[in-house]
Amino acid sequence: MKFKLVAISTIVLTLPFSIWLTKSVLSSPDIEVVSTYNLGTVSKGQIAVANLPVQNLGNAPLKVEAVSTSCGCTTAKLSPMTIPSGGKAILHVEYNSNAHEADRGAIERYVFISSNAPSERDLQIKFSVFVQENAASKPSPKVASR
Repeated sequence: MKFKLVAISTIVLTLPFSIWLTKSVLSSPDIEVVSTYNLGTVSKGQIAVANLPVQNLGNAPLKVEAVSTSCGCTTAKLSPMTIPSGGKAILHVEYNSNAHEADRGAIERYVFISSNAPSERDLQIKFSVFVQENAASKPSPKVASR
């Protein structure tokens, strides 16, 4: 009799916690986005643009708390900031090759996304771009005289 009472008490006391734990584990957002993206080649002075899908593969709303970049030459905006279960948003990224005079050749910049996704609360996406000298601003090559 005492054993039955202890068993029933244990079940009654732990059941709400078990339900809560199961519900919170089974009901969570899951963010999916590329980890790297190549913006290609731009001439000095051009702006490289990318629009990337950000998906919520989970079964609860994905709430993006912040989107930031590693440098002022790069901007990023996500719309919408709350993505429903199974939904998608667009991450709009722009790199301004004219923001820094010294930017030439291979450049890497990062976009950071903070969200309520348990698997990746803070993720980063690496963007690469190759900035080539604008033909109009190149000095004329010297010609050797004989």
